[in-house]
Amino acid sequence: MIKILSSADWHINLHKKKVPYDWQTNRFQLMFDKMRNLESSCDVHIIAGDLFDKKPEPDEICLVLSYLNSVTIPTYIIPGNHEATKKGETFWEHFTLENTINNPNVRVFTRNSRAVLRSQGFCFFPYGSVQTDSLPTYVDGDILVTHIRGEVAPHITAEYDFSRLGLWGLCILGDLHFNHRYHDTNCYYPGSPLNTTFDRDDSREYGVDIFTVIDSRNYTRSFVDLKLPKLIRRTIKVGESMVASTYDHVMYEVTGTIDELSRVEKSDLLDKKMVEKPSSDSTLDLKNKSIFEELEMYLAYIKVADVQKIMVEFKSLSVA
Repeated sequence: MIKILSSADWHINLHKKKVPYDWQTNRFQLMFDKMRNLESSCDVHIIAGDLFDKKPEPDEICLVLSYLNSVTIPTYIIPGNHEATKKGETFWEHFTLENTINNPNVRVFTRNSRAVLRSQGFCFFPYGSVQTDSLPTYVDGDILVTHIRGEVAPHITAEYDFSRLGLWGLCILGDLHFNHRYHDTNCYYPGSPLNTTFDRDDSREYGVDIFTVIDSRNYTRSFVDLKLPKLIRRTIKVGESMVASTYDHVMYEVTGTIDELSRVEKSDLLDKKMVEKPSSDSTLDLKNKSIFEELEMYLAYIKVADVQKIMVEFKSLSVA
């Protein structure tokens, strides 16, 4: 029997727009602490791609190396689509160079590869090999590790024929950011361990999977919600309070009329202002109206305050 910690799609990015640097750094450090705690009860950690959000900056590399050089169990990593440089290639090749990762527990697989741990075989099918359609040869009993985008109806179609993965009794995948079994297949996405874009509320769970495997066709799966700080975007009306969170990073969209929004002061909590649209069935009848009447009706239509004051100033301009 072997216990597998399964994660993917960390999307480490310390320079994300509208996200404080220190808050983001601390969030990833907290994630590392929780990962290390889970490692103590597992035999291997599989990271199925997109550990980075894009080609990393030096501080992001240092952050990741601080974690990888501290892990105490075998940790196997494959690249994902966000880590590709060109078709079939990835910047993770640099991390396979000698002395880049100074921890013998960590192995990075940038090409189709195979490893055996505690008599359990693992077949690694990284994103570059998916791009070149280089499906590995099946070895009986192996667990497949890959990074493939599945279907999310109705807008996202699968980028690969999942029936071709049916030979493997268990497939651990990265790419889709929510935890689920893919349709009725043997493929499982752990989802992201933390949210990488702003959610509208804090109800969604993010975490990792733990597989207890007797063999590749006889296993159980449990989801662990890591309960990490979240990126939250809330929508409020002008006049409602923007309340800071001591745990999550909360931003606010404020809705109102043009006139109301013009009086909303800048704030670190303010994401953007959104003008309320008039109801779709409201219309303006401007037939046979003077320019003064047209302006007055329009100002009232868009709910501008002090319409009469504006009209007095406008008329004082002696516009014909």
